[in-house]
Amino acid sequence: MSEVIRKSITMLTTIIPNEDKEEWSATEVSRQLDIPIQTVHRLLSSLSEYGFVFKNKETKKFRLSLTLMQLGLSIRDNLLVRNNALPVMEKLKKKTMESVYLTVPEGNDGVFIECINADLSLKDAEPIGMRTQLSIGASNKVILAHMKKKTQQQVIRDLIGQGQIEDYKRFDAELKQIEESGIAISFGETTKGTVSIAAPIFSWEDKVVASISVEGMESRIRDQKIRYFMCETQRAAEEISKELGWVKPR
Repeated sequence: MSEVIRKSITMLTTIIPNEDKEEWSATEVSRQLDIPIQTVHRLLSSLSEYGFVFKNKETKKFRLSLTLMQLGLSIRDNLLVRNNALPVMEKLKKKTMESVYLTVPEGNDGVFIECINADLSLKDAEPIGMRTQLSIGASNKVILAHMKKKTQQQVIRDLIGQGQIEDYKRFDAELKQIEESGIAISFGETTKGTVSIAAPIFSWEDKVVASISVEGMESRIRDQKIRYFMCETQRAAEEISKELGWVKPR
């Protein structure tokens, strides 16, 4: 398997377009890499099937697919979100004295990509890179609630199929409430004894690309604090969104 992966990566780097050439025939790739043409055909066909390579039906030649560009842009967007979010997260941590997280969606999951830990709760911190289904926790639910409806429904269908959503009507009602309020609150859904308050972050396309959340021990965060944290978290999310070019609807 590792040999197949190595050859596939080598092929992808070989057919990178340049000023002189945009498309490559299987024969040209075979000669360039000194790999049997049957192997080249098989690997390029597999890469084409998964969307990494595009085959021109007229010329029968291959070139890199836009899928690779989309993957690269998604990484760039996540980096852009993180870079713009960091100073805002730091301010939110100072205001709330609790840990602040940045979560981005990937498939049916939410992934923590950054955390500013409060000094008093280092032991409570969730690990960066932690991945949970979008049906669990405020930071994930607030993303799912603000997704475009077609995408949202596909994710929900997948999660139901995985047994992650048992009561669809109740879950759908919760998402609608989150969408209307612009905020999500969860108690002990990712870590027992914690409360999490999250708000969505939007791109210039008015697409939800992340969430910012405050999380701490439930014993420290009471009703009055929750209301304050809700306001500050929403304010922080809007600040980051505006940095990304988002214009708040009137």
